[in-house]
Amino acid sequence: MDSLRSIIWWITAAAIVVFLGIPLAILSIPDPQRRPISWGAYIWSWALLKVAGCKVEVEGREKTEGLRQFVLVGNHQSYFDIFTLCYIIKGAPHFLAKKELFRIPVFGQLLSLARVLKIDRQHPELAVKTIKESLEKGIIRRPIAIFPEGTRSPTGELQPFRKKGLNILMDTGIPFVPMAMKGTREAMPKGRFTVRPARIRVKIGEPFVPGTGLSGEEKDRVRARLWEWIHTHLEAL
Repeated sequence: MDSLRSIIWWITAAAIVVFLGIPLAILSIPDPQRRPISWGAYIWSWALLKVAGCKVEVEGREKTEGLRQFVLVGNHQSYFDIFTLCYIIKGAPHFLAKKELFRIPVFGQLLSLARVLKIDRQHPELAVKTIKESLEKGIIRRPIAIFPEGTRSPTGELQPFRKKGLNILMDTGIPFVPMAMKGTREAMPKGRFTVRPARIRVKIGEPFVPGTGLSGEEKDRVRARLWEWIHTHLEAL
C-alpha cells in the first residue's frame, strides 16, 4: 500500500510542478513579491500532504496574528517540514541560502525567483543589510523560516543549533517565533523516498525580539533559549 501511495505521490508532485508551477513561476517574474509562485507552493504542499494521508494539527497559530514580519525557528526532521510550513502559512516562507548556491545554473535562478534570501557567510553584515533593505522595500512580506540544525535529523532527536543563520537574523531586529514539529519524520524520514500517512503536530510559541547589537555570549543565550523551548515542546508533543 505504501509503495502504491508513494508512486501516486511522486507523480502528483511532478505533475503540479510541470502544469502549475512553471506557469505560476512565469507569472511571478514581474511581481516583486512573487505572489503567484507562493500561492502555488501552498497548493502543492496541500496536495502532497493529502495524497500522503497526513493530518496536520496546529496549536498556537494565533501567536503570530498582528505580526507584520517574523522568523519561524523550527526543528528539522523531514522534507515534509517544508510542506507543513507552506500549508500552515498558506504560502512559501522565505528561506536562507548561502550565496554559492545561487551560482548553480537554473537552480540559482529558481532560488532567486522564490525569493530565497542570499547570505554571504564570510560577510554576515551584508546579509543583514540586504534583509533590512528588502523589508523596507516590501519585497519580503511573508514569514522567514529557518531550521537551525542545518540538516534533517536522522533519529528525530533535536541536534545542536548552528550559529550563522540565527546570528544574521538576530541582527535584523525581527521577532522570533519558536515552532516544534512532530510527525513529519514518520511521513518521510531522512534517507527514504517512500511516503506513508502520519499525524503531524505543530506547536507555535510566543514571539520575542532577541534585540540587535548582541554580543557573542548574548546570542549564545538566545540560541540556548530557542533550543530548550523546541526540545521541551517536542517531548510534550
